[in-house]
Amino acid sequence: MKGLWLLGGMLLGAVLTLIAGVAYWLHDSRPLRDQIHVRVENRTGQDVREVRVEYDQGQVLHRVLLQGSTVALAYPAGGDSSYRLIAVLEDGRQLTGGSSYIGRGAQTREVLEPERVVSSDP
Repeated sequence: MKGLWLLGGMLLGAVLTLIAGVAYWLHDSRPLRDQIHVRVENRTGQDVREVRVEYDQGQVLHRVLLQGSTVALAYPAGGDSSYRLIAVLEDGRQLTGGSSYIGRGAQTREVLEPERVVSSDP
């Protein structure tokens, strides 16, 4: 009988530890889950001087994206969001793209092509 109490106490302790660990993980990872992640790939045939993601509360800027390179940009979002992507090519032309609606914590992919921006899920 004493062994059953000991086993029950150990099992209860393990379950409570697991619940506390999951609660801490969910609380600690919230800032990452609240961000929008935009991966930009340069397939333009030239370097990109500047890649800018504009959203309702600001912008994220990356300078010099080499031909064939990829950059991952993220911005905070308290809820559903939208963004506009602007890429300034080495020859001075601008390519624009973006998303008119994107959910909190989402990831998207933007491929810069010579004449346009192609948006897709990763």
